[in-house]
Amino acid sequence: MNQKSDMERFIELYKSFGIDLKPVKQTDDNYSVLLDENISDKFGGYSGFGSSVIFDKDGKFIDQVFYE
Repeated sequence: MNQKSDMERFIELYKSFGIDLKPVKQTDDNYSVLLDENISDKFGGYSGFGSSVIFDKDGKFIDQVFYE
């Protein structure tokens, strides 16, 4: 049985809310999923603020970063 990665489950969760997230390869070792007002009108907050959720190359969660 093939168990889903943290990244796959994370993307599926947001898809269930009607938000399509696309992972972006940052380096050979990790991917990030960006969360900001440009991704969906369902995200609110201050303009210019966002978040990036980082996963390793196997889709395992590493951390979440918030930025301005």
